[in-house]
Amino acid sequence: MKRLSFIISLLISLFFLYFAFKNFNLNETLGYIQRTNFFYILLGTLIFLFSFLLRGMRWKMILMKGEEINLNLAMSNIFIGQMGNNILPWRMGDLWRVIMMKKQGKFPMTSTGAAIGTERLYDGITIVILGVISSSIYSIHMRMVEFLYYFAGGIAAVMLLVFLFFKIFGNKQGEFIRNVLSGISSIRSPLTFSYIMSFTLIIWLIESFSFYFFFLSSGFKLSILQLFFVVFSLNIALLIPAAPASLGTFEYAIVLSGKLFSIPKSASVSLAITIHFMRFLSINIVALFFMVFMGMKVRKEIKEVEEASQAENEIAL
Repeated sequence: MKRLSFIISLLISLFFLYFAFKNFNLNETLGYIQRTNFFYILLGTLIFLFSFLLRGMRWKMILMKGEEINLNLAMSNIFIGQMGNNILPWRMGDLWRVIMMKKQGKFPMTSTGAAIGTERLYDGITIVILGVISSSIYSIHMRMVEFLYYFAGGIAAVMLLVFLFFKIFGNKQGEFIRNVLSGISSIRSPLTFSYIMSFTLIIWLIESFSFYFFFLSSGFKLSILQLFFVVFSLNIALLIPAAPASLGTFEYAIVLSGKLFSIPKSASVSLAITIHFMRFLSINIVALFFMVFMGMKVRKEIKEVEEASQAENEIAL
């Protein structure tokens, strides 16, 4: 079962990589990479990391146990969880986060799962808002129609595999929904909800801003609406259960966004590779720093996550 799930995710990634890199010019792409202004790449990466520091602060707010969790634990939970999503299949970084919090002794797995579900809800609402704003104000023309056509086609092509995914991990979907509802019920104050929503909006505005410098590194200046659209389309693509680090789906979203903005295919491929690599590398470096600081052993932790995932799968089946 574990091998089958990995094969499915790998096939999904290969599918999107094929269409992302289809008909690109290797020499032109290498030329764009060589001409990349890595000062802007570094600046975009630092802004991206800063948005994750804010995510750590929000995580502490969502848990609503400020007296029981320090900021270092909240930050490490966010970064290590994201590293887990980068190197483990099926976004097992979220399960890693649950296990980490359970080890603290004050956070049952169900409550942490509910908090992660709530976190996803805040992000989802904000992403949809950014998508609506960018799509409604951005002029609709043939390139937009073409973009949506290819994007919808790519998603439709993997629907059968996604269906199989839910068959394999049957009860997880219902459990996830229950966790989200549980998390929402724990936030009964409209003031608290509004505060965290506003904080989430700031997080995504900052992450959107990081893409301004990423694209500027190759000489392309995007408007704020274009930045919103990149973030929106990217997060839609990342919902697809691909290989670790969203390999393929990430590149597909960046390349198609570039097509929409009349950016040459080779430049878009160059940006997709560079941005993905820097985000992957920076998150993992910071996460490893936290693990060393907390005395955690990478292999031991990953083994625990895999065993917990296997046990959960057996229960679901």
